[in-house]
Amino acid sequence: MLRRQFLFLSALAGGLSLLSSTPSRGDNHSLVDPKASIAHQLKLLQAGDVDKLKECFTLRQKNKITKELVASSQQAATHMSIDDLIKTIQMGEFEGQKTAKITMQNGRTLTTLILTDGKWLSDTIWFK
Repeated sequence: MLRRQFLFLSALAGGLSLLSSTPSRGDNHSLVDPKASIAHQLKLLQAGDVDKLKECFTLRQKNKITKELVASSQQAATHMSIDDLIKTIQMGEFEGQKTAKITMQNGRTLTTLILTDGKWLSDTIWFK
């Protein structure tokens, strides 16, 4: 009986520790790995959500994400799938930061993501 109680309490404590490590904002989990980050960006582009899309880019690119740019790319994005966009992900490091080079099915580079504060952010505007 004591063993069952111990196992139950251990499982409960483990579950609670997982809950506390869950990101507090709803969209943060979408940027924790490179493939999820690109999938999230594609979804935001298709929806035309400029403000949330800006959050997926490095500081040097954020201001370049405009309503006009998103609107002009939105139509083409509706015909894209995550499988079209990602063939390989090459992990690396540049100037002490982790990077992920995303290559598309056609062999061209889509973008390079940079791990910034636990989020994989695009360092190029891949949908221009």
